[in-house]
Amino acid sequence: MSSDETADKRTQLIKNRIAKIEEKEKQLKARKIAELNRLNQQKRKQRTKRLIQKGAELEKLQGENAAQITAEQTRDWLNNKITVNRQLAREHQSLKNFAAHVTYNDGTSVLDHYHTYQAKQS
Repeated sequence: MSSDETADKRTQLIKNRIAKIEEKEKQLKARKIAELNRLNQQKRKQRTKRLIQKGAELEKLQGENAAQITAEQTRDWLNNKITVNRQLAREHQSLKNFAAHVTYNDGTSVLDHYHTYQAKQS
């Protein structure tokens, strides 16, 4: 066998090895894509489950007519509840501040007496 034939055989062997490596690379890429798709599908399922659970809780809060309330009306309903809650919190803080500054003849505040009363009730 001539040195050219031997070199050709070695070249062919190397090319064959490269082809096998490229094939394995394609398979690995395909497996990676499949795994990423499974992961994304799992995330979507988890999100869907979470949205369904939260929606069910929201419908419980909305009452019997929840099925007739649109998504936009639900958003408005929630915004209204949040606004009312914030206003109540501000009013509560204002009342606490007022009660802390109204004092009895002994120097204690109305708020102090309220806290003492609450402690006795517990």
